[in-house]
Amino acid sequence: MSTQNYVSHADQWEQRATIRSRPRRVVEDDALSYYPIERQPLYAHPTIMDAGQEVQDYILLQSFYKYINDVIIFETEIVNRTALAIAKSRFPFDFPFACKSDAMSVVIDEHYHAYVAMDYLDQVERSTGIAPITQNNEIELSRAIPRAIAHVPAQYAAGMELLAVAISENTVTTEVAAFSRDATLKRSVKGVMADHLADEGRHSIFWINLVKLYWSQVDEAAREALGLGLPYFLKEYLTNELQLEFDRRLIESLDLPRDTREQIANDMVGAYPITSKHPMIANIRKFLKMAGLLKHEPTRAAVGAYL
Repeated sequence: MSTQNYVSHADQWEQRATIRSRPRRVVEDDALSYYPIERQPLYAHPTIMDAGQEVQDYILLQSFYKYINDVIIFETEIVNRTALAIAKSRFPFDFPFACKSDAMSVVIDEHYHAYVAMDYLDQVERSTGIAPITQNNEIELSRAIPRAIAHVPAQYAAGMELLAVAISENTVTTEVAAFSRDATLKRSVKGVMADHLADEGRHSIFWINLVKLYWSQVDEAAREALGLGLPYFLKEYLTNELQLEFDRRLIESLDLPRDTREQIANDMVGAYPITSKHPMIANIRKFLKMAGLLKHEPTRAAVGAYL
């Protein structure tokens, strides 16, 4: 992909960016949920079901708090770190101005998403009177990126970070889309997610095109090094450790006997299987293909376990 073939999304951003076109989302007083039941196996644990709807609702609310906190970390601490480096010409690759301008629009969007999320979380806490339990201060990407970088030569660290962010931006888009369609969720939650999705669809294409351009321009040594680094990233990214840590804290916060809480925690160890059929795997395959990485035989072989 030559620099001449890169098409900016500037016009789309001016017309459709949610920061320019969406109203404030306000929590409504209804019986709908904050979080999808199927995304929290703890909700359907027999002991939790016996404990009653109030406990189940509390679990969904705390899971929602975690999800939104994770989104804020993802957007402000990870995506924007890479996007801003590109926009400010700090990334060790000479992207054309159109890429830098689009990267800056991503920075604006992601900070706005974090602002909306913080405002909505505050509304929910005041509306329910229930504060979040202790939140994780990192997400899977927070661990996966530095651990993957450790497996590539220093001169390719930025490239590894770029691939990791681009992959994650493409997986989160499908996740947000599922939220926005869920009929069990509050209208305002779906609205927040739909607004997010409106921008993330544009971001997904941006990151694919950015990686396609980068990959086509770097030399073979860079492609080989990054291709070999990808399995280390995917291994660390596709884990459930942090989710299980959160669930253990959530279980501990319940007003249940200690031995009951311990039994529930033991039952939840295998609750988040990540297999070849996991939606994230399909999204990663799609990204690797669309960005052109699978045309490179050494990279295709390196990530073969995920194809």
